[in-house]
Amino acid sequence: MPVLQTLTTHMDPADTKATMVETNASFFETPQHSHQDTVSSDKARRALDFCTGGQQVAQLMEVPTKAAQQSAIDPKEKENDREKEKKTKKLQKAKQEKIKSDLQQKIHIREHKLAEVRSSVIDCKSSLDAEWLEVNNFFSEVIRVVEDARQKALQPLEERRWKVKKDAQDVIQKLQREIDVLKKAIDESHRTPNFKVPPESTDEWKHLYVDTSLSLGTLRATTSDMMKQIQQEMEKVSSIELKRISSFVVDVKLDPATAHQSLVLSDDGKKVRDVGKTAKGPDSPQRFDMFGSVLGLNRLTSGRAYWEVEVSHKTGWDLGVARRDANRKGKLSLNPDNGYWAVVHYEDKKYAALTAPPVSLSLKEKPQKVGVFVDYEEGLVSFYDVTSQSHIFSFTECLFGGEILPYFSPHLKQNEKNTDPLIISAVLKHS
Repeated sequence: MPVLQTLTTHMDPADTKATMVETNASFFETPQHSHQDTVSSDKARRALDFCTGGQQVAQLMEVPTKAAQQSAIDPKEKENDREKEKKTKKLQKAKQEKIKSDLQQKIHIREHKLAEVRSSVIDCKSSLDAEWLEVNNFFSEVIRVVEDARQKALQPLEERRWKVKKDAQDVIQKLQREIDVLKKAIDESHRTPNFKVPPESTDEWKHLYVDTSLSLGTLRATTSDMMKQIQQEMEKVSSIELKRISSFVVDVKLDPATAHQSLVLSDDGKKVRDVGKTAKGPDSPQRFDMFGSVLGLNRLTSGRAYWEVEVSHKTGWDLGVARRDANRKGKLSLNPDNGYWAVVHYEDKKYAALTAPPVSLSLKEKPQKVGVFVDYEEGLVSFYDVTSQSHIFSFTECLFGGEILPYFSPHLKQNEKNTDPLIISAVLKHS
């Protein structure tokens, strides 16, 4: 009833009765299906089917329309796609070209390096072959000199051997003749009862002897001559050494902190000379205070080093190397025991190696430029006359025992002599 009341409140009062009757009837009676209802239902279904069909037709019509629209849009998109594809291919091709160019450049660099290596090997082989011939000729000549000396030393022995053999044969023959005569006398004594022994006609056999003394003299003259010839050959090999050691050149500069106060150094540290008077200034532990000397800035602790010094027009100089901790004060004794390996030129014509004791050097001519070579591991300090390409002197088996530095002394200026400086010069390649 509440439902019924709710429904009737919105209806017209005049229709309330009819509505209630219909309502009541709809609740308690079974509905009957009439033909009209069937027809109406069929119409409604057909109408629904028509609507549905229309929608399907519309959908079917819409599909070609979209396909047409799609077909209208596709050419532009395809064109864009083709453009993109072209750009992609172009970029890819450019990238490949760039990679190819980079690789070709790398190949070119390596081919150039390969050509350099081959050329360098050819040049090196040519130089090695030339040096091989020089070294081989040197030792062949030394061997010839030694062989000549050997033959010269053996020749007196051969001559003595031949003479002893000949003298022995002569003595044997003479004695044999004497024996044969005596044997014949024995045979005759048996055949002749009254045989008398004849008196000896000579006593020469008593004086027969073979001189087997070995007084041949000494080998001093022969070996001395041999050593002179070898030394001459050794001078020839100096040019080979200078070719080798010039590749170890170092840029040597002078250390003003170590220079004696009478010395003046150039601004570039390549020249040093004595001015004949001592400058006024503070002393230091590093500075030479009595000897007019100076050290180089270069500290050598390993490897090899080579430098050249012009000594033209000098009447005196010292050149070499010094241990960094060697004494620099007072009157110095320059020798290896005190940490100095040097040669000296003095009194304009004399030269000496400052060993202990010093060794006088005989040079054929006055050097204009001196080369100094150091091999730290070998313990070697060698000096060369660069102009004549000859060897001056070598310290061997040097015990450096720490850092060593180039050592220079231009010697004092005396009566306006020896005023020229020592000059550390550029090293030219020796041919």
